[in-house]
Amino acid sequence: MDKLEKILLVDDDDIFLMLARINIEKILPNATIFTASNGEEAYEFIVNQKQEIDVIFLDLNMPVMGGWDFLEQMKTKEKVDQKIFVVTSSIDPSDKKRAEENSLVTSMVEKPLDKQKLSLACLLYTSPSPRD
Repeated sequence: MDKLEKILLVDDDDIFLMLARINIEKILPNATIFTASNGEEAYEFIVNQKQEIDVIFLDLNMPVMGGWDFLEQMKTKEKVDQKIFVVTSSIDPSDKKRAEENSLVTSMVEKPLDKQKLSLACLLYTSPSPRD
């Protein structure tokens, strides 16, 4: 993984998706951005997608399947190549601890997903994961 090209935004908030897309396009104009409105939709997309997604920005609280359930479902896959950033407005310390303890989570990012936070995510994307 060396070039960030395919991004999946998973959130049920259309305004968040729109603003995140705008900010990503400013920093990574050549990136392909996909969206899903819940964890189940995102998981199905990943399983059925012929091209690998590089990064997932994942909300925690969504209908149908939330972010935590999505992460548990991802653990059933043979291999997870995506770097997953939990994006949340939660200030609950237990969410932060849970994200830090989850082997699939690269980092937790507070909403909104602005250019500064996206730049940091890009930097973390290109760095070896401490969990690798």
